[in-house]
Amino acid sequence: MIEVLSNLKLIFFILFFLILYILEFYFSNREWESRRLSRLLFHSLIAIINTILMRIPSLFLIIPALLLINENDFGLISLLNLNFLIKAIICFLLLDFAYYWWHRFNHTNGFLWRFHSVHHLDTHMDVTTALRFHFGELLLSSFYKVFLILVIGTPISIFIFYEIILSASTQFHHSNIKLPSRLNSVLMKIIVTPEYHTNHHTVTKKTREANYSSIFTIWDRIFFTLKDSNPIDRAYLGLNDRNQEFGIIANLKYPFKSVDTD
Repeated sequence: MIEVLSNLKLIFFILFFLILYILEFYFSNREWESRRLSRLLFHSLIAIINTILMRIPSLFLIIPALLLINENDFGLISLLNLNFLIKAIICFLLLDFAYYWWHRFNHTNGFLWRFHSVHHLDTHMDVTTALRFHFGELLLSSFYKVFLILVIGTPISIFIFYEIILSASTQFHHSNIKLPSRLNSVLMKIIVTPEYHTNHHTVTKKTREANYSSIFTIWDRIFFTLKDSNPIDRAYLGLNDRNQEFGIIANLKYPFKSVDTD
């Protein structure tokens, strides 16, 4: 079952990525500051490296945790005497709530920021930025996922479904797509949009350390971390360190050197 759902997750990931990559060509919001093909190749290489390295924690941490929950009746969800659909909705919301805090911890904790900052080194932002994560961050997030699976009691199908939607959301809100203003205003009340998340990628620290939501924006509203930027700040993305955007070795080594905190 896990093999089938994992393959389904990969299919959706590739399909949605290709759709957004094409849409960016026709409806781009920001002018391209670097060649699209170069960005695609570089970020794809990072994704390939991460996919290979993350097979180990996936096989020895996440999958065993999911199987353990599947074979045993424990976790917060198991305490609820509700039908599967209601449990699935609650579980989905709990995961999204927890991922909000994981993202926030990645900005407020100095150790976690060292790895997450690699994602923010990108001085431009498009759908390929959704591939740009240091394997150290992904490894640490695996332990967090195991913790969530065991505490919540997340069923395999719900966990994979959430991962599919999270992946699609991550690709969408990193994409360089311009939405009609009215549509963007409506969507932002519910989900993270490209403009909403662009605020989070500004060099300006005030808005960079805000807007942590992954799918639903309600978490930023509840915990007062919703901040709007302006067109000028949204035109200047990344970190103050402007020389580390590309280069595989430089990006892999980046968390182990002095990291930009401003």
